[in-house]
Formats: sequence, C-alpha cells, structure tokens
Amino acid sequence: MRERMASRLFLALAALQPLAGRLAQLTGYGVSIERRSEAAHGALTPANGAFAIWGPLFVANIALALRSFGSDAAREPAHRRIMRLNELAFAGNSAWSLQAQFRGLGWPSVAIIFGSATAAIAATIEAQSLAARSAFARFAALTTAPLAGWLTVASFANLDAALAAARASPKHESRHAAALGAAAGAATSVIALATHGNLGYAAAAGWGLSGIALRNHRESRPAVVRTAAIGLAALAAATWVARRYLRA
Repeated sequence: MRERMASRLFLALAALQPLAGRLAQLTGYGVSIERRSEAAHGALTPANGAFAIWGPLFVANIALALRSFGSDAAREPAHRRIMRLNELAFAGNSAWSLQAQFRGLGWPSVAIIFGSATAAIAATIEAQSLAARSAFARFAALTTAPLAGWLTVASFANLDAALAAARASPKHESRHAAALGAAAGAATSVIALATHGNLGYAAAAGWGLSGIALRNHRESRPAVVRTAAIGLAALAAATWVARRYLRA
C-alpha cells in the first residue's frame, strides 16, 4: 500500500508540471511564461523554438512515474532514491513556473532552477549507476537524463538573464554572456562524463546550447556563438570519451 501511495505522489508531481506552467492562462492572473521569458531574456536564453523540448520532457517524466506502478520500484531503497530526486526536480520545475508567472523572473528563479537541475542530475547519475542490473533504473536513466541536460543549460540562461537585469546596462553584455556560456559548456561536459556518456543528457544539453547559438547568431553576438559552438564540441567529445572508456 505504501509503495502504491509513493507511486501516486510521483505521478501527481510529474503531471503537475505542465499544469503549473499554464496556470496564468487558466486563471487569467499573472503573466504567461512565454511573455515573461521574452521580456526578461538574456543573451544565453535559447531561441524561442528550443522551448518545444518541454513537451517530450513532460511526457518522459509522466512515463517514468507510470512505470513505477508496474514494478517493485518503490520497494527498493535505490529506486526510491531515484524517485525522490525526480520528485524534487518536478516540484522545483512547478515552483519555478509559478514564480515566473506570478512574481517574475529574478534571483529566486535562479535558485529554484539550479536546485531542480541538481536534483535531476543526481537522479540521472544514480539511475545510470544501477542501469546494468535494474530495468527501472535503465528506464529512469533514459527518461530523466534529457530533463537534467536541459535544466543544466537553462540554469545558466536564468543566471545570465538575472545578471543582465541587475546591470541595467547592455555594456559588456556579450562578454559576460560568453563567460557564462563557457561555464555552461564546461558544466555539461563534466556532467556528461559523470553520467557515463548518457545520450539523452547530451542530446538535451546540446539542444539548449544550439538554441543559444541560434539566438546569438540572429542577434549578432559572434563571441557568444563561438562559445556555444565550443561548448557543443566539448560536450560531444566528453560524451564520446565517457561512452568509450567509462561505461560499465
């Protein structure tokens, strides 16, 4: 009975994410995430089309939660850790959505998204370490890794936007964005190694970095485009090295 309740909570938190992201439209209060993000975007905010990734991410999260009903996932301590870490990431995503719609983007949003990213990354690493001997962990590594990859890049994008707003002047914007972009590329490369070259993580993080490169190409910031391209190359190299030499 306790295991079933744990799976129900897991599913509820997974399903809450898309609902929380549309609360402004549903209630008529606040400002939609799209309008808020466009108004407060920084140089590291990916091009608008990149945000379509949230649809597949939400589906993957719900699929993992449903998978927990059909196995002994909630009975195994290691599986419960994976579920709890995912729940923290899901709850953080919902909290970020509510903060963005009803309070605006700023330092609280940065703290929330970094927390969500940390939980998703930890869940991916935990799942990857158990994937060889657990079907649930393999599925978790498959479905959680893309969320971790996207949130890694999104964390740096949120930080850049908050810093840009705090500076209140566009002077040196490209330089600061390029530095943060380099940090994002380095972070995704290190995490790619830690996840043993998980392809879902690399694909989602690469999608985010590509979105950054596209926006800055359109807005004529060549330094940020170069940084994003270098980050993509480093991510690809780290993923190849990890899959070649670090996989169990």
